[in-house]
Formats: sequence, structure tokens, C-alpha cells
Amino acid sequence: MYRKFLKNFTITAAILFIAAAALVLFFDPFFHYHGPAAPLKAVLTKKEYQGIGTIRNFNYDSLLVGSSTAENFNNKWFDEAFDAATIKAIKSSGITAQLDYYLTQAFEEREIKNIFYSLDLFALGGDPEAEFPDDSMPLYLYDKNPFNDINYLLNKDVIFEDIPYMLAETFLDDYDEGASYNWAQYKTFGTQEALSHYDRPAEIIPMKTEDQYKAVIDANVDLLIKQVNAHPETTFYFFYPPYSLLWWDNMTRSGELNQVLYAAQASAQALLSCDNVKLYYFQNDPDIIYNLDLYMDPIHFTADINHYMVTQMQQDNYRLTPQNYLSELQKMRELVQEMEESEIGKYY
Repeated sequence: MYRKFLKNFTITAAILFIAAAALVLFFDPFFHYHGPAAPLKAVLTKKEYQGIGTIRNFNYDSLLVGSSTAENFNNKWFDEAFDAATIKAIKSSGITAQLDYYLTQAFEEREIKNIFYSLDLFALGGDPEAEFPDDSMPLYLYDKNPFNDINYLLNKDVIFEDIPYMLAETFLDDYDEGASYNWAQYKTFGTQEALSHYDRPAEIIPMKTEDQYKAVIDANVDLLIKQVNAHPETTFYFFYPPYSLLWWDNMTRSGELNQVLYAAQASAQALLSCDNVKLYYFQNDPDIIYNLDLYMDPIHFTADINHYMVTQMQQDNYRLTPQNYLSELQKMRELVQEMEESEIGKYY
């Protein structure tokens, strides 16, 4: 009797495990094995879990790379503007070495026509030798080891939360696949909101010296240049997203202004030497960076600004060249001085 019960229990458990694994394998909400099975949509809301799967398994010819400042782009804007098929490779607060990993993965999987790279200045100050993916990520989705896929195939959250969510977004909410990882609809933008997220340093810290940042920034720029030179068939659109006057005020008061301005100059100078690079600078437009109604905090802006950048790049506006990049960066330094003398005083 006991043996019969144990046998039946074992068989039943095995059937349930196989059924659960088959369910995850078919729907595959993290796209670990394949792209979305029709008529399901590519519902992308968990970049740490889904980003690597989209790089390996989706059909695309262009990649949008960046931090959270790039999440509110709609992929379709790039598709329409540049005749592309675009997906996102996003890492929140992503530094250059982390984003370099995604680029390498994409080039291993596809011939890439365009790279649209949101070039954050803070990313150029990150550790150029940082290991990625690290323990903060779901490594079983990254390592190509089939034996630890059990963490995915028999994951109750995937079965009872992610698959139902995928179904609901596909059939009930009419999910916009171009809006992958978009968070703007859940946030409030405006002057008071932006100010509430800025803890202004009470004192001005002495400016960092060149030896404190130059080697790190130069190493990160080298990572970018290596990717560009390794793929001459790809057009790289690098663009510097606009941060608000609050962010620039923080750079001044925290002693990091010279560091971030050097990051802009060093990266621009190096990238402009490459024939397959187009470079755009949005940071010194006072109509944007002075208008705190466009921000939710010192660095994150509305999706309208994301859309604006795409349309301006399509028209080849805001473009840096070997002839104008130094004057444009000087304009940025002058705007920072103007902020400190008058603009920031409106709020403090």
C-alpha cells in the first residue's frame, strides 16, 4: 500500500513538474528560449530578467543602449525615423562596462545596423573593469547553462504572476510593444516634484583634481572606441541626454563639475575621430534644462523629451562635429556658471 502510494505520488509529482516546465517553456515570459509566440505580445517590464533574452532571441537590426534615462523612448520612434527594427538594452544606472556587455552580446547574435547609445556622463565615471552580470542579476538567465534553468522553469512567480500578466497585457490592455520598460506613465513630473527629489549639498566641496578621474574616464572611453572600431559596418548614434539645472548644481557643489565636463570632452573628441559615429549633444539647451516642469528629479525627464531627441537626431540637429564640439561644451560650462549666478537662486 505504501509503495503504491509513493509510486503514484512520484508519478503525479513528475507530471506536474513537467507540465509546469512545459507551460513556462511555451509562454516564456522572460524570452529565455524564444521570442513571443503569436498572438502573444512582447510584454517587457522587467529589464534585468528579460533584457538578455530579447538580445539573444528577438528579431532586430538596431539596439538602443542606456540607463533609466533611455527607458521612456518608444522603440517605434527609432524604427520610423531610421528605418530600423529596434530593441532596448537597458541597465538602471548602467555604467559603461555593464552596457559594453550588452553590446558584445548583441554583436554575437546579430548583424547590427544601428546602435543608439544614450551616453550618460556618470556612466563614464564608473569602474571600467566592473564584472557584469553580477550577483545582483538572475545569472541563470545569462550563463547559457541549461542545468540551472530549473530556477526559471519551476518558478512559482513566473507561473502565477508573469505568465498571467503577459496574457492580460496582450489580450486585455492592448500593450504597446514599443514602450518596453517605460515607467513615465507611473510618475509625476513638475518643478515641485523635481525639487522634492534634490537634496542640495549645504556646502561646496573642493573640485576633484584631474588625477582623481582622468584614468577612469579614459578607460571607459576606450571601451566605447573598441566597440565602434570593431564594427565599422554599424552606425553608432551617440547622444548626451539633457540633465536639469539641479543635476548641474549638484555637480558644482559636490566638486564633480570638472570631472563630468572632462567626460563629455574626452568622449566627444575620441568618438568624433570615428567615421561610423554620429554624435549629438542635448545638455546645453537652456529651454530644456532650465525648465523643471519637464523633470521628476534632477536627471529624469518626460517622454516628450525622449521623443524630441529622436526627431532632432533624424533631422541631424544638435550634432557635434570636430569643428564645433569644443564651443558647444564651452557653452555648457557657461550655462552652469549662469545657473549658479541666477537660475538656481529662484529655488534656493
